[in-house]
Amino acid sequence: MMDKDRPMGCAVVGVTANRHLRDGVHRDWLRRRYIEALMKYASVECVILPTIDGDHPSDATIRTFREVMRRLDGLVLTGDESDLDPDILCMNERVWARTEDDVVPGETDRPRDRLSWAALTAAGELQMPVLGICRGLQEMNVYRNGTLHEDLSLSQKGITHSENANLPRDEQYLPVHSVKVASGGLLSSVVKSGELQVNSLHKQGVATLGGGIQVEAVADDDIVEALSYRNSPTFQLGLQWHPEWHATKDNASQNIFKAFGRACDAYMAQRGKK
Repeated sequence: MMDKDRPMGCAVVGVTANRHLRDGVHRDWLRRRYIEALMKYASVECVILPTIDGDHPSDATIRTFREVMRRLDGLVLTGDESDLDPDILCMNERVWARTEDDVVPGETDRPRDRLSWAALTAAGELQMPVLGICRGLQEMNVYRNGTLHEDLSLSQKGITHSENANLPRDEQYLPVHSVKVASGGLLSSVVKSGELQVNSLHKQGVATLGGGIQVEAVADDDIVEALSYRNSPTFQLGLQWHPEWHATKDNASQNIFKAFGRACDAYMAQRGKK
């Protein structure tokens, strides 16, 4: 049921934070490019969803988190440099609890993994719009029991999927390869094109698809570049690239955020009728 004190205005989406450890201090953070693109092109307001330490059992955590998600109209799963722990995202209780190596800079971010599991669980129950970006696409796949290539540079030939660290940060997010968009899919209906030029800043990638997942785009080396949840009543799309970084110069990126925003607006309106 909708919060009766909340006015019907702009849709509000939850945006996942990441956990960074620096000088022994834990910080939740995310890059502002996500917020800027969501506000400008999706026309939504954003709240940052904090990472989860695992001090409480997963069932207690999701009960609390579900109440937070009931107040939102959409979910955005952001990117990050860390690798996923599939045992957490597949809800393996054995590794839910906090460990000493929960956060290893540039390698492991289990607080984010716990957050993404809780967020995807609640979003699925509430049939909420979801946009996954880079790590977010991988989380959407692993959550449905899919698997990942641990390091694409060791298993793939042809396309280099990781960024060139010698370039300035802004240039690392420029398009570097094409993707073929599947006809008749969600992404195709949004971008109105059979091919896109995208950036590529990821170490891991989809190896096997999770249950109920539709491939929306692939690279020339057959790595999945976009996916959606089949038979979803709303917009639920994962992208392996970063549409937020140069959205001001790319119509396809703008259209993706706009489509997500429209889905959030529709979700908000439907909640208002309940």
